[in-house]
Amino acid sequence: MSDRLTIGQFSKLTWLSIKALRLYDELGLLPPAHVAPDTGYRFYDPTQAGRARAIALLRSLDMPLVDIKELLSAEDTDKLRALLNSHHDKLTSRLERDRRMLERVEALIEKGAIVTYEVKVKDIDPVVVASVTFESSPETIGQEAERAYARLFEFLGQEAVAPSAPPRLVYHAMAGDGWKLEACVPVSGTPEPRDGIVVREFPGGPAAVAMHKGPYDELGLAYREIEQWMENGGYRTSAPPYDVYLNDAQDVENPADYLTEVTWPVTKS
Repeated sequence: MSDRLTIGQFSKLTWLSIKALRLYDELGLLPPAHVAPDTGYRFYDPTQAGRARAIALLRSLDMPLVDIKELLSAEDTDKLRALLNSHHDKLTSRLERDRRMLERVEALIEKGAIVTYEVKVKDIDPVVVASVTFESSPETIGQEAERAYARLFEFLGQEAVAPSAPPRLVYHAMAGDGWKLEACVPVSGTPEPRDGIVVREFPGGPAAVAMHKGPYDELGLAYREIEQWMENGGYRTSAPPYDVYLNDAQDVENPADYLTEVTWPVTKS
């Protein structure tokens, strides 16, 4: 045991905190060479310092611990290179996302940090929709909605029914983290509902409408401004608000070019 190091000594040798070493042990990423059965004290072999420094290097490159564990257990260079290439692609994607975020910040600064929308009242026509209702949190709306629309378009393809207008997403309830939403696709026919897919008439009527150009995660700005506009103009909500997606995100390279019609059914107070 004389050549083994306490967790404190190993921490100084590797420049990793004791908290980090305990976490890496729990994850099976860097278990100690020996654990005293009577005290539970961890002891490390000096030869483990190389693995510890590799973990520290990969963490400094923002690689998740689960990926680091897989990378360090890779048995051949091809798998190792594939894992590194995958992380390279993630960093590249993040760099592009950050560049776009910087452009958005610069645009806000240029506008004086105020986003303004032109809000109009439009008379919306009723339409038949195929829809799926689902629950989500604010952070997972994108993924949940994508799955819902995939179900809807698969259903319409099987029924040989064509969409008649752009899809829309209705916000039925937005309390806390448990949001209730409904993905809708207007249709030109009346397919038979099945497998949780509903076919119903989407009511029309007057609505406050604003055009939003930009990423979906900025839609809250538009809703807040419409809400203020309603309050100032003596309007109140008559039905849940919804987004109408005028272009397909899969066909638009830059999220700054997404076009969304924010629609809030209203009536005079």
